Amino acid sequence: MPGRVTPPFRLVPLAVEDAEALAAFEVANRDWFEREVPPRPAAYFDADALREILREMLEGPEAERARFFLVRAMDGTIMGRVNLTGITDGPRGREAEVGYRVGPAHARQGLARAALGVAIHMAREIGLDRLKAKVPEYHVASIRVLEANGFMPTGEAPVMAELHGAPLSLSHYARDL
Repeated sequence: MPGRVTPPFRLVPLAVEDAEALAAFEVANRDWFEREVPPRPAAYFDADALREILREMLEGPEAERARFFLVRAMDGTIMGRVNLTGITDGPRGREAEVGYRVGPAHARQGLARAALGVAIHMAREIGLDRLKAKVPEYHVASIRVLEANGFMPTGEAPVMAELHGAPLSLSHYARDL
């Protein structure tokens, strides 16, 4: 898009201390996110409950199987998230599922594309060999973000999920690192 300028940002590891700001981000953007993805559990919208969820995610027995990041503006404001989950040894080396979300105030500015690019670099640094993603077949913007970062359709049969009681078909994408 001509004239689009991606806002400056930092991709920083998520910490338990981020619970209050993250809950506020999720509350502020809940309606917008839930138009495209299944809703998060209610606990994600309460800072105290989210703090316990984060503690388990970041310090619990499964902590080594995921990395969670916040996309922060230079003033510290949360603009979005990037997650690497399900880290396992697969047939093509260490792999993870990548997911991302950017708040509506920062959509269509190239932020998701840029943040995913930084996350790919971080994935290499932690020894991952491959990233996978699932995206709703109709979500053209998210498909463009993936493809701009070297992801390609895998050819696997779509996974069926549900969004607001309607079936949701998710296409598989992947890229080697």
